[in-house]
Amino acid sequence: MKIRLLSQSDVRRTITMGQAIELMKESFTALTLGTIQAPVRTNISTAAGTMLYKPALMPASKTFAMKAVSVFPGNAKRELPVTTGLMLVNDSETGLPLALMDAEYLTALRTGAAAGLATQLLANPETKVAALIGTGGQAVCQLQAMLEVLPLETIHVFSRSPANAESFCREHGESVGECRLVPASSRNILSECGLIVTATSSRAPVFTDDEIETGAHINGIGSFRPEMSEVPSETVCRATVFVDHREAALREAGDIVGPMTRGRLPADYSPAELGEVLLSKRAGRTSREQITFFKSVGNAAQDIVCAAEILAIAERESLGQVVDL
Repeated sequence: MKIRLLSQSDVRRTITMGQAIELMKESFTALTLGTIQAPVRTNISTAAGTMLYKPALMPASKTFAMKAVSVFPGNAKRELPVTTGLMLVNDSETGLPLALMDAEYLTALRTGAAAGLATQLLANPETKVAALIGTGGQAVCQLQAMLEVLPLETIHVFSRSPANAESFCREHGESVGECRLVPASSRNILSECGLIVTATSSRAPVFTDDEIETGAHINGIGSFRPEMSEVPSETVCRATVFVDHREAALREAGDIVGPMTRGRLPADYSPAELGEVLLSKRAGRTSREQITFFKSVGNAAQDIVCAAEILAIAERESLGQVVDL
């Protein structure tokens, strides 16, 4: 039985952020239409971290896929990746394994691309100033996605450690072209930001509602469990909320589950999926003054669409190693 092994460097050689954003359009449309099967993921946790198992079936590419991701916040102190992952791709007609690929970068790429698509669909298109809250493993792809879809001139970078914000800006300052990366000295600057991205492991909101001005678009990326929340309930309740997958978000996204549990959002709350916006089944932004909030918990549909494209490119360009198990 032969299988193609793709390292992180192999995966990085395949698709760009711009291509990944286009793949997210395919992913979210298929998810809403039901042409990709992606059951809500299985989470298993210990005090140290969480394992997430995400299966999917994509009939169009004749593939099954299963991604196993670990999120262990304490790894940062050990100088180990906080998020790691592996993606297994199987032939849907025979069940035989086709590829095993690194999913650490794939996860960061597709998460950034999802936020990029949400920003493209929902943010005021003339937005020039943004905020990136968090400088961990998701930050680089979030930065790339912002720059891909908006004509940004300044991005204020926030971190629990000012030194980390300064280091991030130095390291990536040359990659942002004419845009400026600035370590944030105060949260007061959030009032100037038309785009705010939260990519942290925080269990509590990372800003207060009165720091956000009307017209802002927010991407909430980091929280993925009901007890976690990066965005304050007051902001969620006054924003128009969009999600990647409604069933998963209403079960797993603490930013939404919290206000619902406390009765601040109705029991039948039904935020729009990005796929519904793409299919014109639900409205996106309807005014310049509207606050829009995209909450991402991640979905296997995103993974399988990217993995199928990565595998197709790898086979065409003979990337990776084919081994006999």
